[in-house]
Amino acid sequence: MGRLLSVYMYTNNQILSELDRDSPELEEIQRYYQSAGEQLSTIFFYEEYETPILGGRTKLIVPRHLAVIQGDDRARVASLHADHCKIVKYRRTNEENYRKVVDYLLELAGKAKVTVDENWIREDGHRSVAKGESPPFQQARLPKPLVPVSRNYVRRQEIYDFLTEKLLLSTFPEQQRRCVLHGLGGGGKTQAASFWIEKNKEEFSQIVVVDSSSQQQIEEDLETAIRSIGPQYSKATWKDAVAYLSGAKGWLLFFDNADEPDLQLDEYIPNSTDGVVLITTRNREFVAYAQDSHIQVEKMTKREAIDLLHKASGVTPSSNDNSVAIVRELGMWALAITQAGAYISRTQRWDTYLATFQMHRDKLMREASLKGRNYKGSTYTAFDLSFGLLPKKAQELMKICAFLHHSSIPQAIFERSVSSGFRVYSGPESYSLPDSVLTPITTRVRSAKLLLASFLPFFSPREQNSEAAITSGLEGILGSEWVVFSFQALIDSIAQGSLMDAFTDSNGECFYNVHPLVQKYIQDLLEEGDQHRYALLASQLLLGAIRPLRGESNIWHQQLSSHVDNLPLEAKLVDISHASAFAMVYRSTGNRNALQPLYEYCYSQFCTLLGPRHPSTVLAMNNLATTLLRRGQLEEAEKMGREVLTLRMEILGPRHPDTVSAMHNLATTLLRRGQLEEAEKMGREVLTLQMEILGPRHPDTVSAMHNLATTLAHRGQLEEAEKLKREVLTLRMDILGPRHPDTVSAMNNLATTLLRRGQLEEAEKIGREVLTLQMEILGPRHPDTVSAMNILAITLSHCGKLEEAEKLRREVLTLRMEILGQRHPDTVSAMNHLVATLRKCGQLEEAEKIGREALTLQTETMGSQHPNTVLAMNNLAAILADRGQLEEAEKLKREVLTLLMDILGPRHPDTVSAMESIRLGQLKEIEETLQRVLTLLKALT
Repeated sequence: MGRLLSVYMYTNNQILSELDRDSPELEEIQRYYQSAGEQLSTIFFYEEYETPILGGRTKLIVPRHLAVIQGDDRARVASLHADHCKIVKYRRTNEENYRKVVDYLLELAGKAKVTVDENWIREDGHRSVAKGESPPFQQARLPKPLVPVSRNYVRRQEIYDFLTEKLLLSTFPEQQRRCVLHGLGGGGKTQAASFWIEKNKEEFSQIVVVDSSSQQQIEEDLETAIRSIGPQYSKATWKDAVAYLSGAKGWLLFFDNADEPDLQLDEYIPNSTDGVVLITTRNREFVAYAQDSHIQVEKMTKREAIDLLHKASGVTPSSNDNSVAIVRELGMWALAITQAGAYISRTQRWDTYLATFQMHRDKLMREASLKGRNYKGSTYTAFDLSFGLLPKKAQELMKICAFLHHSSIPQAIFERSVSSGFRVYSGPESYSLPDSVLTPITTRVRSAKLLLASFLPFFSPREQNSEAAITSGLEGILGSEWVVFSFQALIDSIAQGSLMDAFTDSNGECFYNVHPLVQKYIQDLLEEGDQHRYALLASQLLLGAIRPLRGESNIWHQQLSSHVDNLPLEAKLVDISHASAFAMVYRSTGNRNALQPLYEYCYSQFCTLLGPRHPSTVLAMNNLATTLLRRGQLEEAEKMGREVLTLRMEILGPRHPDTVSAMHNLATTLLRRGQLEEAEKMGREVLTLQMEILGPRHPDTVSAMHNLATTLAHRGQLEEAEKLKREVLTLRMDILGPRHPDTVSAMNNLATTLLRRGQLEEAEKIGREVLTLQMEILGPRHPDTVSAMNILAITLSHCGKLEEAEKLRREVLTLRMEILGQRHPDTVSAMNHLVATLRKCGQLEEAEKIGREALTLQTETMGSQHPNTVLAMNNLAAILADRGQLEEAEKLKREVLTLLMDILGPRHPDTVSAMESIRLGQLKEIEETLQRVLTLLKALT
């Protein structure tokens, strides 16, 4: 209707002509505002994004300096992450800018009633004085009270003791005693401070509480505090309050919620050493007010978190299992736990909260129903205040970090990735498609990339998620060249709001931590399409930092591994080169479980693009077969390994190095499956071919020698096995050096053979050296490190050092449970080894329990005729005999000896000896024979 009427109306732009920049009229309006503004609470909002205009250009219509009236020191300034067109237009109520504006309005509305009441009190007082009356007591201005401590509050002992030490026990009388509690919103800073003040209020002559959310509010509260002393101060100002405290003794001045970036406290702090100052803040820069006396209020301890959850819910469950799971999911964060307790209090259900949380996390964390719990808002509302203050690029960086692991994010990821141009590695250790298959990519000049980054919102989701667009997005945030000063400015702006912490390790390397609940909050801010895009940005950031290790330790890949793990699987499987790069990290760190889906994807893609007989497809199949072997999926690994060998025989011929490599891998699989005769035959053939084709010093030849030596050891040919293993170690020392993983692996295998030959002293010495090297080179959780720990435990057990052996074997079992899972063959093997040690230590009840479990798992996963199953059966038989259960023990022993006929053959010395003992009924001799066999079979694990 307005538009229709405007056709017939005359417009007048006279008022605009009077309001030119720097005109007298504007100056007069500004002067009037500044005079009135002393009594107003003002917030200036301004746009941060440029607005698209004609010709494909963009422009800031009203930048910050035009949106703010200069000279108003009391006003607050807030940026909105929008262009001029969208600064007051919102599509959804959960939109970030909408929430920011509403939060500010609610804050002003909350203070309005208090201000109106105070004005009426002041007015009534003036009227009473005019009549010659004294104002009644209830009309006198009262100082701001301490924030009430929640009935559910749980004492944070570390914070309490720190405050006591710094504010009451300090031995530096020449300095004013101060303390700063800083940290992300919702961590419990105000509650911890209020609790401490309440418990120690008798130590102070006067406690002044100041709401420090703005400069104006600080001055109002200080004025209220001085005027509350008596009628003689009825006209005193905040400056008088500061002067009064400067001359007083024993006071405590509490600045609560001093969060604003531009806030300055210096002029409000009394110049006196006879009082103490306590500050709570989200802004880490405020630690400058107490450089040697500040503490970060972070996550609660597990005990504190559980106690808070139980108090907040009003329900104490019979078991803490659900409680522990809930507080872990909530990152031990005080306000989030309080919200969870409030929800559980209403539903009276502990068992369904986690499922509800995972489905409706955003709603639960924004729910502000916390009556009686002394919190003004929800967890996500508290995070909004900090996140909303970040500059655009800092917000974008945090959105990327939301898809990395929350702890130990190396600064080097950003440096290496920027320096590589965020490019995916392409080289000998990566998969790649032939040039004829690759889709040509148009070269883009840098200016075009920047233009693309500026206009990403106008592209379709598919265009936005192309590798060129993703790379341009990263350059828009981090730059195309590594400039540490610029990057540090980004980090500083994030750390200022306590959204990220930095620390330095013993090598001087810098790392960052983000609270996991902050990551979930940021993910919940994003729509589904945006979540996928930022996961791809995080993926590309990591890809730019992944490069092969050149003779160095795998520490760098260890540092990357947890962040690669945290990516959604679909972000790792964008294309073959991406999957190959991530596989490089997993191979280096020994994460075999994570390798399988990557290799399955590569194999599937190669089959589709190149066909099943292409060399690249066969290579992918070979790598998948090797992964299946290492994951303990032996039947499938053997089937795929035979198929690889057949294809390479047909395509490449029997003497091609890749064919011999496939034969080598199949021989290893047969060894693991207990098919020792075929494994030895194939192993000897591989070694002969490698000697002829590659020569005796080639790494693949040495590897074939190592594999054959292991097979011979399993078959009881220990003298030849030891000779070959010493030769392997000598060659690897010469070719690779003493700290190369393959050299250390050769040492470990030699230690195993020496153990079986009874050379215990040398075996123990080498075993300890191997474990130390593996810890340094590969880290404590790498499978090869755990294997070295296992071999040393066996050696120590044979040396009679049972206490140390038991400790190591329990550690091995724990690690294999965590890394590989309960049903993995290596885990079951660790169970068997622990059973043997427990038996030696006389802990027969636990040994029997674990032994029965191990035998069940071994039979289910490997079959009844596998050597490891025989080992588990023998262990259990020995324990049952020790416990007096002779009938079951003898039955098991006879079954073991029968199985030996199939595994070792009827002519093997141990089989002959065992069968003779059975014929004569000599149970002691059976036991001795079984012990020899036990030593033989242990090598298989």
